Amino acid sequence: MSTEIREMSAVETATRTGSVIALAYSLELVNNVAKQPHESAEITHLGVPGDRHYGETRYSQSQRRRLKNDRPITIFGAEATRDACAKLGIEPVPPGGMGENLLTEGLGDLAYLKQGDRIEVLGENGEAKVVFEVQKQNDPCSNLRIYHKLMPKELMGKRGVICTVLQEGRVDVGDRVVAIQK
Repeated sequence: MSTEIREMSAVETATRTGSVIALAYSLELVNNVAKQPHESAEITHLGVPGDRHYGETRYSQSQRRRLKNDRPITIFGAEATRDACAKLGIEPVPPGGMGENLLTEGLGDLAYLKQGDRIEVLGENGEAKVVFEVQKQNDPCSNLRIYHKLMPKELMGKRGVICTVLQEGRVDVGDRVVAIQK
C-alpha cells in the first residue's frame, strides 16, 4: 500500500494509512454501548442513517436535553482495543463493540489526532470519497465496564475520535483510509 495518497498542502501531513475493517450502526445499542456490524454505510452530514447518533440533534444524558449533534461519527482504531484486551487478559471485543461507526486498522490508536485533523476514506482511484473532520477524542464511558471493570481506564485517550462529515459518500469494509494532521 502506498503512503503517497495525493498531493498534500504545505500544512498537512499524511501520518498513517490503513483500512476500514468494520462498519457498525444501529438504532438500539447492545448492552448500552455496542452497535451492529454492516458491510457498508452511507455517510451523510448527519451521520449514518439508521444509527442511534444520526440526526441534527442528540440527547445529552449529562445535560438532560437535546443539543446540536456535534458527534455524528465515531472512528476507532482496532489497535487500541486489541492492546487493551491483551493487557486485561480478556477476549477481543467484537466489531461495533465499542460503539464505533468505523473500525480501522493501520492508523493506530488515533490518540495523535486533534481537532481539525481529518480522516479520509479513499476510492479505487486514490481520491477521497468520504472526508471526516476530527472534533475531539472520544472519552471512554463507564458502559465499557461490561467487558472489564478497568476497560475505561485502559482506553483513556485511546477510544478513538468523534468526527463531523465534510464530504458525504459510501464507505465499504476494505476501503483504504488515511489520517491527515494539520
